[in-house]
Amino acid sequence: MKITTGTLDWKTAKKTQPLKAKQLISLMIDRSVMNKFLLDTLEGNEVLGDGAVVCIGGAGDAWQQMPAKLLAKYNVTAIDVDGWMLCEPKPENLINVCEVDASMCQDGKFYILGHFGVESEDGLRQYGSAGDFIGQNRDDASDVWVIRRKIFLNTYQLTK
Repeated sequence: MKITTGTLDWKTAKKTQPLKAKQLISLMIDRSVMNKFLLDTLEGNEVLGDGAVVCIGGAGDAWQQMPAKLLAKYNVTAIDVDGWMLCEPKPENLINVCEVDASMCQDGKFYILGHFGVESEDGLRQYGSAGDFIGQNRDDASDVWVIRRKIFLNTYQLTK
């Protein structure tokens, strides 16, 4: 079932755990074939975005985002021996969040349309299950993403 995010009851949260990030161009030199490869994310297999950064969370979860967005939300504190940036969340970076309950799902499942996701006839879909959360950029209501329940509970904190 598709969830339309404009009608949700949003709360505020902040990320509390670091991540690792690396620009795709450093992983794949030939940009002409980038759209031939998929990134295995929790929401599904996504086509690699030109210029995107691959992020790896504490649970080993992968996603992609643009470098400017990453740097707006995280401070790069180090670079490891493999060239991965170690990124700490900025304490002032807040997001909107909404927990998805079973009444918002069909057979316990839902999807939203976001900036990244699995290509479909109606846009880029991200899939989730009842109990997961939807995150939203406070400055851009169209920038939404699914956060698995376990990951949210271990890496985010509600602020009010």
